[in-house]
Amino acid sequence: MRTVMRTIRLGPVEPSLMRGLLLALFFLAGALIGHLYAGSWGEDAQTELNRYLTDYCTVYDAGGVPVPLLSCVMIYFGYGTLLFLLGFSSVGAVLIPALAGLYGFLTMYTISCFVHCYGRDGVLLAMGVLLVRLVFTLPCFLTLAGEAWPLSIELLLLSFGRGRRSAPVLYGSRYFLLFALCAVVLAAGVCCERLFAPALFRLAMGALE
Repeated sequence: MRTVMRTIRLGPVEPSLMRGLLLALFFLAGALIGHLYAGSWGEDAQTELNRYLTDYCTVYDAGGVPVPLLSCVMIYFGYGTLLFLLGFSSVGAVLIPALAGLYGFLTMYTISCFVHCYGRDGVLLAMGVLLVRLVFTLPCFLTLAGEAWPLSIELLLLSFGRGRRSAPVLYGSRYFLLFALCAVVLAAGVCCERLFAPALFRLAMGALE
């Protein structure tokens, strides 16, 4: 047994994998906080929330219009653009993981609000609202965050004096090409959101009737 154990060597953990796991943990931590916060509302606030979601569902059940184009573009491109820009700033070392937590918070908060209003059926309704969006935005978010975060950390280290003994932070073509690729994916997501999300939501409502 000892001989077998000695032959097993755990290689060094890839920094990119570690960063991805940390960002995922920040996302999950934000999601947990969002779930707890949604359940902490008082009775009056819960009543107002139920009324709002009921009206929201009624609009889409009646064949409501999709999300306005400008709002949809901001929803899809907001996180990605901000992450890309934070890669050029030392404050991104703190703000990028915070942004991952905020993303998780808002996502789970929305799901939890539907659940509190409609019970278990609310999960299906929430997926009708968020599924298309998450399919496109979540992979792009994690990809861009994983690329921008180490650059921000390097800038932060340089700002604390390490720069006198270190090479400057380099932004290779990979960073810009990755952002361009994510922009193409997100643009496709905007089209799918406007074409399919309302139909998916009405389909989810129909499944509950």
